[in-house]
Amino acid sequence: MTAPAAARLAGFSGALRRAGLAVDAAAAIDFLAAVDRHPPADAIGLRRLGRLVFLRRIEDRPAYEAAFDAWFLGRAAAARREETEESSDDARAEPGDAPPELVEGGAGGEEASVDERLDRRRFAEPGAGERRLLATLKATAAEAMPRLRSRRRRPARRGDRIDVRRTAAIARRSFGVPVRLAYDARPERPRRLMLLIDVSGSLKTHTETFLKAAHALCHAGFPAEVFTFGTRLTRVTSALRHRKAAVSLERLTAAVADIDGGTRIGPALAALIAEPRHQGLIRSAVTVVVSDGLERGDPQAMTTAVTRLARMSRRLVWLSPLAARPDYVPSTRAMRAAAPAIDLLDDASSLAAFIRAFAALAPLGRAPRGRALRARDLGARP
Repeated sequence: MTAPAAARLAGFSGALRRAGLAVDAAAAIDFLAAVDRHPPADAIGLRRLGRLVFLRRIEDRPAYEAAFDAWFLGRAAAARREETEESSDDARAEPGDAPPELVEGGAGGEEASVDERLDRRRFAEPGAGERRLLATLKATAAEAMPRLRSRRRRPARRGDRIDVRRTAAIARRSFGVPVRLAYDARPERPRRLMLLIDVSGSLKTHTETFLKAAHALCHAGFPAEVFTFGTRLTRVTSALRHRKAAVSLERLTAAVADIDGGTRIGPALAALIAEPRHQGLIRSAVTVVVSDGLERGDPQAMTTAVTRLARMSRRLVWLSPLAARPDYVPSTRAMRAAAPAIDLLDDASSLAAFIRAFAALAPLGRAPRGRALRARDLGARP
């Protein structure tokens, strides 16, 4: 994308604000990212891409259309825009086709293939029953989370090594006689939780439960990192840091743009692993993937990413609503191939299922790796 084209696209959000639409900085950034990743073939494709990003109410569409025509096409709108759009619906490219280059100034032609759906969704505040379950989830996870011995030594009343420096300081205060020995030790601390949540359309009825559980786990007393993935990978840890669930869920509405869209599990996990700053977060962490595992792309890409993710993590847990059935067995090629890398494969259809799964983390630490065990196999009780 050339600099003049980028400046033109960036200025469109300001034109929408002047037209009375509520457009924030996040939406403007999402619009530029969507155009960069999937350049539309013509003005019709650009118009529709803008609708997906900017329009939140159907009442704003006339103002949006007028602002688009004035900004990109001049004051004279295309005379047969609606007819051209209807005729282009039947001529869409198949998903997976290479997106064509952006043609500036054209108002006709066919729409480019757009594999990802950019959308926003609002979430309800947890009710009284949900708040009780979320509190139980926090307590259960805090107790069951595996612990890691720190590399740094700290002063301790009883340790495995004498702290010579502190012992000498004590002796100086008593005329050189070490009346008391000082010790240090390597204290234990909880391991980090790496939570990866699938927000694609196949999990639309469960997404709200997943994100409410994520907020509770971010405030359970151990370090946690949360990412969402559908057609893109989004880090949402900062959005979940507010202690009030209602505020965090409101922030998630603005942060997650690909909710209820397509699924690209393999590329999303591969992008996470390829980022050096994220690799440090994964190492020695308990990684929990919340997804149905219905990969629409190459199953080998997902298998490779899951296998590498398991090697980097202390434990790899996969939670799926499909595992609510007692006789659940992975049926897709990608999940069957990835199963030998998974340590715990269990249910995620409700908050109660999350509690059972996290209660199994303590006995899971004593189990062999890569068995795709269920919580009932470990005898876990919340």
